[in-house]
Amino acid sequence: MFNSKTGDKIFFSLIIGGAIGNLYDRIFYKAVPDFIDFHIKEFHWFTFNVADIFISFGIIFMILNELVFRKEKNEI
Repeated sequence: MFNSKTGDKIFFSLIIGGAIGNLYDRIFYKAVPDFIDFHIKEFHWFTFNVADIFISFGIIFMILNELVFRKEKNEI
């Protein structure tokens, strides 16, 4: 798939990208939305803030990378 250093760069980039997105919203809009409410006629779907999704996925993948993949590497 990819080596550990590449994964670390990708996961860290997700976190930094999400943080920059939230910073942009804070500076230019004076607020960061918690979620976006999406409506079309009777269809209702909530969508979380994309920047927060990137931050959450980046952190989750970094934790999994440390717990699962680094452990396997040390066992070999």
